[in-house]
Amino acid sequence: MTYRNFELPESTTMGDLRTVASDYEAICLSTMRVIVERYESTAGYPFIDTKLNLITGENFDDDDPVRGKGAIYGWIQGRGLEAIAGHARWLRGRDEHAGLVTRMETMLREIHDNLARLRERNDGHICFFMTPEGVPFTLDSQSLPVPFELETVHPYGFGDLFASKGLLAAADYLEDDDARTAALDYVDLVEASMWEGTFTTDQIALDPINRVQYKEGAHAHAHLMIQIGADCLLVEGGVEGAIERGLKIIEHELGTYVNLDGRIATLQEGDLWENVDDAGQPYLEEDGTIFSDPGHSLEFVGLAAKFIATAEEASISADQTRRLAAARQHLPTVLERNFDNGYFPGPRGISKGFDLVSRTHLNTDMPWWNLPETIRAAAYCLGQTEDETKKAMCLRVFRDAHNALRHYVRPDLHLMAYQTRDAAGLPADLIPATADADPGYHTGLCLIDTISVIESL
Repeated sequence: MTYRNFELPESTTMGDLRTVASDYEAICLSTMRVIVERYESTAGYPFIDTKLNLITGENFDDDDPVRGKGAIYGWIQGRGLEAIAGHARWLRGRDEHAGLVTRMETMLREIHDNLARLRERNDGHICFFMTPEGVPFTLDSQSLPVPFELETVHPYGFGDLFASKGLLAAADYLEDDDARTAALDYVDLVEASMWEGTFTTDQIALDPINRVQYKEGAHAHAHLMIQIGADCLLVEGGVEGAIERGLKIIEHELGTYVNLDGRIATLQEGDLWENVDDAGQPYLEEDGTIFSDPGHSLEFVGLAAKFIATAEEASISADQTRRLAAARQHLPTVLERNFDNGYFPGPRGISKGFDLVSRTHLNTDMPWWNLPETIRAAAYCLGQTEDETKKAMCLRVFRDAHNALRHYVRPDLHLMAYQTRDAAGLPADLIPATADADPGYHTGLCLIDTISVIESL
């Protein structure tokens, strides 16, 4: 499959979307091949290895405390498991890729078993940073590892969220009933902690201007948004009650974090804020800003739209049919508003932070991951609306996000993408979340979903 680097024209048509789908297939295949090759070339290192400098094209030094092989990111291992399972399912049955699928299946089994071992070592948890032996660590003021042991009662965090999804996706693909039972229990525990209010972030900020630390009285939505993806896996697996679980989150997100029907008169329709206060109102920072992450907002749209499409193919009640339709009608509004909030038309990219009060950018770094998330969101919204005005908007958002992603993808480096570009459009040596490159999660899974939607249009 050849990558043609196709640019969508001003007046994008459905036919143009079918053309870019071939580029997406090339990206997914190339990236997954190199992930498999890197894994196979490092005997005795049973981890997904994307420790690659996406600016220089060189491997990170093995002894680098944040970037090297001694720093295992729980997020990457969990996301990678889900990505490998998703890519293998996408390619399974295509004779020309049979060899690659077999290698992915071997990798999937080995990494699943190793991640399960690390979880067992940590009393049922996966942490942001771990050593290859599974010892959690944080960083001191010089960014050097400081090992620690988990408390007897340790809260669930994003490492658990990504790991539970990955272990479930792998177990489902491998048709391993015992592993699936363990993964389902893990998913249940993580989701329950969200509603109990005990879920917390385990992320260690590697870019000081990223607003990732939780604050007293600020209740974030990102974990709930990501859990929609877990509930979608449950629906695909036929788990009883999964549709209701996903609907509960989507309705909570729309009712708590999104400005719909003019609920907050001073904000714009469709604005999505990152945090609410104890009273359930948009969280006002000490500097008078209301922080919004446009990428998270757009990721929510894509995950919600995918969940709705998946749920509507299952056996659902009349009440669920009505509620899914009601949620779906709001998604184009959220898509348009938050894309317009975050998009830089000059350098082409979506910012990391936007103030809903002053309507200005708070963080002009432009990570890569929000672009494939936006492409997926626009594709699903396009396929789920009959309104011609909304269709035109979806095509515009799709076009601009796709054309921006072209400035990140490196044809000279396995079609992988720069992690971050700055407001001038130049590659920036910044870590948006993990130093490890994307293991096919944000880019690959989003583009595979987009290919599927395009094929159905």
